Amino acid sequence: MRVLMEKDLKQVWRSFRLPAYYLVLLFLAVSDPLTAKYMGKILERFAQGITIILPTTSPSQAMAQFLGDLVELGLVVVIAITMGSVAGERSSGVLGFLLTKPVTRKRYILSKYSILVAGVVAGVVLSSALAQSYIRTLIGPAPVAGAWLATASVAVYTVYILSATFSASMMTESSLAAGGTGLLVLFATGVTGTLLQSSWLGPYLPTALVRNISSYLEQSSGALSSTQVASFIRPAISSVLLSLLFLSLGYLRFRKVELP
Repeated sequence: MRVLMEKDLKQVWRSFRLPAYYLVLLFLAVSDPLTAKYMGKILERFAQGITIILPTTSPSQAMAQFLGDLVELGLVVVIAITMGSVAGERSSGVLGFLLTKPVTRKRYILSKYSILVAGVVAGVVLSSALAQSYIRTLIGPAPVAGAWLATASVAVYTVYILSATFSASMMTESSLAAGGTGLLVLFATGVTGTLLQSSWLGPYLPTALVRNISSYLEQSSGALSSTQVASFIRPAISSVLLSLLFLSLGYLRFRKVELP
């Protein structure tokens, strides 16, 4: 298993999939605090003499902007780097070669999924730490506990979308089909969350993880309230359960695939 994971880690690195994701996160972690700090001056420069007065951006707002971009742009990149994980190797014939060796299908899937999840979560955590540090330097300190709870929310939601895309990659030979499925799940999750936001199901849906980001960052005291923690735990559990469901369905289909 260790050898297989080392192989998969080298693969996602040499294929530039993880480095590409990290570069996007680095760009957001640096550019978003700068944009939040200097947006007023940027607009004035292009306004040709018109005075534009914008409210001062708070550290919490700057952090919320970064995490929001992490969801909007970061998830598209995650889908792109995940969609060919299994489907790409299956269509190229590499999968059949690997599984002729003493490598079980379960270990093959566990290795690839574990490397992707670990790499993506590490990227979210490290970029959040960088963004918080830069925001502290430019604007002021964001609430630490709230910022990390919001970061955890983004990480869980990202793994949920990654799991859906990875499951689709197990089910099909087409990387594009797997990526399309990931985008469809992302879109359907957002629509469902919007429609059911006010219902009793709203707090349990995965979209609640993203919707609650601003409320986590609004707290000014050091400790989080029990209400805030509960508002994270409920959708986090739902997201994990749905991720396991996606993976189970994908693996059941993958087990039945006949390889050349």
